[in-house]
Amino acid sequence: MSLRIFWGFFALVAAVALSWGWSIGRQPVPPRPADQTATVSPAWYEALPLDPDAATAAYLERIPADMQERGERFSDTRMIVFALRILDLVIATLLIHLGRLPRQTRDLLGRLSAPGILVDATVALLYFVALYALSLPVEIYATFARQHQFGFSDQPFTSWLADNLIEWAVFTAFYTVGVVAIYRIIRHRPTQWVAWATGIFLVLRATYTFLSPGVIEPMTNSFQPLAESPQKQAILALANANGIDDVAVVTGDASQQTRLLNAHVSGFGGSARISVDDTTLRSTSDPMLRAVVGHEIGHFVMGHQVQSMFTDTALVAIGFALIALAARAAASTRAGRWRVPELGDIASLPLFWGMYLLWGFASLPLSNAISREFERQADLYGLNASQAPHGLAEFMIHDADAVRLRPTAMEYALFYTHPSSAERVKAAMQWRAASERLMHPPR
Repeated sequence: MSLRIFWGFFALVAAVALSWGWSIGRQPVPPRPADQTATVSPAWYEALPLDPDAATAAYLERIPADMQERGERFSDTRMIVFALRILDLVIATLLIHLGRLPRQTRDLLGRLSAPGILVDATVALLYFVALYALSLPVEIYATFARQHQFGFSDQPFTSWLADNLIEWAVFTAFYTVGVVAIYRIIRHRPTQWVAWATGIFLVLRATYTFLSPGVIEPMTNSFQPLAESPQKQAILALANANGIDDVAVVTGDASQQTRLLNAHVSGFGGSARISVDDTTLRSTSDPMLRAVVGHEIGHFVMGHQVQSMFTDTALVAIGFALIALAARAAASTRAGRWRVPELGDIASLPLFWGMYLLWGFASLPLSNAISREFERQADLYGLNASQAPHGLAEFMIHDADAVRLRPTAMEYALFYTHPSSAERVKAAMQWRAASERLMHPPR
């Protein structure tokens, strides 16, 4: 198939997807109240049982049935997205590989006597462009249509597309550098490339993490120092009480993209900062804010950003090793019928990257389990720092319509980077009970 036909097909897929996304963006977004949980009086907290199970049940009972039902329906779409992404990846990999797009591009550049590094970079860049075009329909559904359908975002489609393109461009820049470096290593050190590729990934991962607060995140959001307010004083006091005097605490305009609440830590070393979304500042009580900021301080103090770089690198190393085994198996079989090039040939990129992404899907249970452990640690740190168990519990039921309170085992393994909302409410109530016993031991 000629390159012209290929790119015409990719352009058609992208055009149809963009037209669909534009039509979705023109539809009204359902309203979503800021807080749909049943309000309670101070007496409710005083009368809450100390037993963690009973207290947790009391919190979850405050979530209206229609709110829980929406969380169930939204969670059901996660499995649809997961299946669609895998199917899209398989189809795109086969289409691009069997259509010989990388091979034709490589041969064309070879006839033009282009340097090898330029050939690799061009093939990689064009491959990522083609993959983006083919994945656009699924991504519009996954990250735009669903959020609008359930009232979690009223971001215009043009704004979503601009953010999506910026994020894709940033990742593609890192991916292209990584691919060029790894393929050169494969050619020059064919028996050692897994170790070298793992090191390349770690360097790129660390670079991305370090640049995120000051360079990458501001490309899609505006971040400002916290305005003078009682909230700022409470946040800074909480940070100072936990030995943090030099980390930046800022707020971002996440409301342009979502109606949900969030905060996060990004960067490490001199670039580290804590960001609290404007939606969170506007929609939380003082105990809720202290609980969520205490949680993020926990991530910062315990160095989870750096730890996650190394755990991610370990998982990627396993993926690279599996790719090397698959490449050796292909070389020793009759894979030539499928026109499988040698691993060091840039024309093998669709198969290499396809296996890399498939390993990303397959390793989700392990990577999510690691992430959930970090989150549990941060929750416990935040409870100790903020002394606000009710704040954490209230925060967890606030957005209960965006999650399944008690996910299935498969959902938990595949999609939950944090403990479930019910688990986190119970953890807060367990801390509350233990703290009460500590402060008032039985005589």
